[in-house]
Amino acid sequence: MLQIDSSARQARNRLLVIFVLTCILDTALVILARDRWAIGRIAFTLIVMYFVLQGRTWAKWLLVGICSLVVVLLLAMVVALRAELSAVLTIGSLLLAVLSVVIVIYMLKSQDLSRYFAYKRQSHRLN
Repeated sequence: MLQIDSSARQARNRLLVIFVLTCILDTALVILARDRWAIGRIAFTLIVMYFVLQGRTWAKWLLVGICSLVVVLLLAMVVALRAELSAVLTIGSLLLAVLSVVIVIYMLKSQDLSRYFAYKRQSHRLN
């Protein structure tokens, strides 16, 4: 049986914490903006994150793409609508963009997280 080391487990936990904070902030912004259609995007992202945690490579790249797109769209929205957005929505959107960048960088650069993903992929192959 394969064993996962504690640094890989901690990397997974850090990713989860960052992702949960991002989802909480995103949900709060959706509620403040009264954008009901964004609930589907959040649900889809949660499903993709589930598969990321299962070690699925396609899900990792899809989540990187989603987070990258979120950053571009949020920054474009803040620039285009800065006069119409409340200070709370502007700051929240910028913070959400920063958290999305952190997720992308962490998923692409963390060796411990890469070991966790490799462990999950290998454990799926054995089952």
